[in-house]
Amino acid sequence: MASGWGPEPFEILDGGTKEEAADARAGEAEFGASGVKPTAGDSPLHITAPPQPPTAVSRREAAYMMAIFCLTGCLLFADQNLMAPNLTAVARDFGFSPDQRDRLLGGVVAASFYLVGAPAALLFGWLCDRVDRRRLLFAAVVLGEAPALLTLAVRRYWQLLLLRVLTGISLGGAFPLIFSLVGDLTTTARRATAAAVIQVSLGAGLAVGQGIAGFVGPSLGWRAPFAIVAAPTVVLAVLMLCTTRDPPRGRTEEALAEVFEGNPGFVYDERMTWSKAGILLRTPTNICAIGQGLFGCIPWGMLLTFLNDFLAQERRLSVQAATTVLLCIGIGGALGVLGGGLLGQWIYNRRKAAMPVFIGLSTMLGTLPMWYVLNGDVGRRYTATLVAALGVGFASSTMGPNARAMLLNVNEPEMRGLALALQSMLDDLGKGLGPVFVAALISGLGRTAALNLAAAGWLPCGALILLAAFSVERDEEAVQARLRQSIARMAEEVGERELLTAAGSQH
Repeated sequence: MASGWGPEPFEILDGGTKEEAADARAGEAEFGASGVKPTAGDSPLHITAPPQPPTAVSRREAAYMMAIFCLTGCLLFADQNLMAPNLTAVARDFGFSPDQRDRLLGGVVAASFYLVGAPAALLFGWLCDRVDRRRLLFAAVVLGEAPALLTLAVRRYWQLLLLRVLTGISLGGAFPLIFSLVGDLTTTARRATAAAVIQVSLGAGLAVGQGIAGFVGPSLGWRAPFAIVAAPTVVLAVLMLCTTRDPPRGRTEEALAEVFEGNPGFVYDERMTWSKAGILLRTPTNICAIGQGLFGCIPWGMLLTFLNDFLAQERRLSVQAATTVLLCIGIGGALGVLGGGLLGQWIYNRRKAAMPVFIGLSTMLGTLPMWYVLNGDVGRRYTATLVAALGVGFASSTMGPNARAMLLNVNEPEMRGLALALQSMLDDLGKGLGPVFVAALISGLGRTAALNLAAAGWLPCGALILLAAFSVERDEEAVQARLRQSIARMAEEVGERELLTAAGSQH
């Protein structure tokens, strides 16, 4: 009996009779070229044989796609923190007082930027299961960089606020897209490393953007960095769209590997459903990996929004020296993401439960050097401050790649976009509400106390991810088991349909 899983599901073996051939043609007439009769609703799995079935992605092609997706994200995220180094200059341009600077620029603009990114991440995460993800990423780039170019013409506060909101939608939507794409280019044994490379790219973009703003802004004006960053990003996005393809979903999954290899026409096209969303929200590892972002992004929101200006104003560093401290945090973050991703993957491949222990403790320890940067004699001990800044970046950045790798590993391919979107949404809520929270504290406690309190957000963040040690291995095994059950059910359905077709033709 033909399996119905290959490119020619009703193919007759050598020596088949004319009657068998007639049965096969009857089956094709009933069920179509795929051998599977289309069904409405939420079917377990669709196996089709398109005219040009997706081929495996070669190592060279995967490496190129990984590189261009990461580089596109790098340039896009360079736009994220272009205001921070010149916050006082922006305030002076609009005639704001120091209080208005912190409240309207550090608070409202930053909050709006991240808060609109939260629902955008959810929308793009849901769409990436239904639309070509490269096209969605290109749309996100255009949505973000067009407002960046228009910043050159900003003359009023409401104009700046509107343009930053549009850019926030772009960055919020791009984040789950990039990780979803790379999730279908790598296996579980390499996803933490791949996630580390992505996050290094995004962090490098943020650092480069902040560096451009810090060094170019004082001489060319605070608007110039927006145009400098936007133009090459759009060019690269066009190249990405023209030279890559949407990688086949599920091809790197252990439970589906044998099916893909033995059946060239196999297409995994499961869709996200409400029942699967319920599974996602009930999975303990998802709760820990997603929920930690709400706490962890409060210190990051403080750091990216207020720290540069705090060091320049309260600690009397020059804008360039304060920017260098932030760049060291960025460099430490890149080292922490890459080194932490590699180490986390090594730990995960040997004992899965040890990964969340590693990143939880590391994140909690990141509060110590952060408190030194906030409270130490940064002017006289500038070298020690730079070393502490490297430590802040390294310790607090091991979380990102490993937590996202866990999300990729404990969710089916069609569920990853939503899982990553939820994680990004809570990240954005933390980053958006964090500056508002800190700005409110500044009014009552002063900048120093408020920033110290925000830095303590890494403590509950690390504690929550520690709990994933009790669930991550079990949840990953459950994903592979569900995929195998889907394949078994579909094989049974295909066999039953072929038997019915053969029986019908005999009558």
